[in-house]
Amino acid sequence: MGLFDKIRRHAAVARGDFDTMFKDVEIPPLPAAVSQLLGEINKPDPDIDQLVKLISASPEIAAKTIQTVNSSLFSPRLPVADIKRAVTLLGLKNIRSIALAYSTMDALPRPPGKLFDHSAFWSDSLLQAALARALAKKKFSNQLEEVFTASLLADLAIPVLLCVWRDYYEPVIGEWNQSISHLSVIERENFGWDHAQAGAWIIQSWEFPEEMVCYLGLHNISMDQIKEAGLEDTIVVPMAIAAMAPSVLKPDSDFSKRTFESAVEWLAIDGQEFVECIKEVKESLGEILEMFGLSDRDASRILNDLIAVSQDPD
Repeated sequence: MGLFDKIRRHAAVARGDFDTMFKDVEIPPLPAAVSQLLGEINKPDPDIDQLVKLISASPEIAAKTIQTVNSSLFSPRLPVADIKRAVTLLGLKNIRSIALAYSTMDALPRPPGKLFDHSAFWSDSLLQAALARALAKKKFSNQLEEVFTASLLADLAIPVLLCVWRDYYEPVIGEWNQSISHLSVIERENFGWDHAQAGAWIIQSWEFPEEMVCYLGLHNISMDQIKEAGLEDTIVVPMAIAAMAPSVLKPDSDFSKRTFESAVEWLAIDGQEFVECIKEVKESLGEILEMFGLSDRDASRILNDLIAVSQDPD
């Protein structure tokens, strides 16, 4: 690569110019079956029979749909083996979350080397999504699946950046591994932008709804910034709280305490309500991780720590 090209690449990173940064990068598309499924779900009047056909045509999504509906999350009185019955019980929003979750895990690239831990990344993403969903119940009970989906995808730019901008981004991940700061803080210090903004650009290229792009791009900002943007009554609030939780790679009581304090302040919940949220996550997370073929890692430790800090008067 010539000097001018190096300077131009550096300038694009420094500006957070994602159009230029990703211009020659093939962002992994959603699988065709998932795109068709989402297209049908997002119609004003979805055709349930067509949805059943689309799900049935994708063995993996069909299997995960049946597995999900028979899990303790939904606890049907009798086992469900029929896709149409599963769709009826789960609802369209849950079907959308299932399809996006499993397809994104397959679509995103796996960075080479040992710096990126694929299993830990998805354990963190699922923990964050489950926590955001539980926290959203008080104020955003009609948007629980949107919260789960947006939080699940919140960090999807990290493996992409590690693959296509490795020279710039790998040192940032290395710094985060040795730091007590959140990754987004280190990114802003180095670049002036963070992976949430890059992730928003990616899902915009996937033609996600504008509000979802907005929520994902702003999920790790402060409450003052959320209010400044006029988003204090949106699902970005529980997403931002969940994003403060520690990583399974770095359990940290200070992060747990900040998560609890922000939940109390931003959502006006008390300590007992917070504990109930965490217990709800504990009851479901193990099964969710198992569905994705992931181990617990330190997810249970983090949830126990969140309960502990909420009960510590100091």
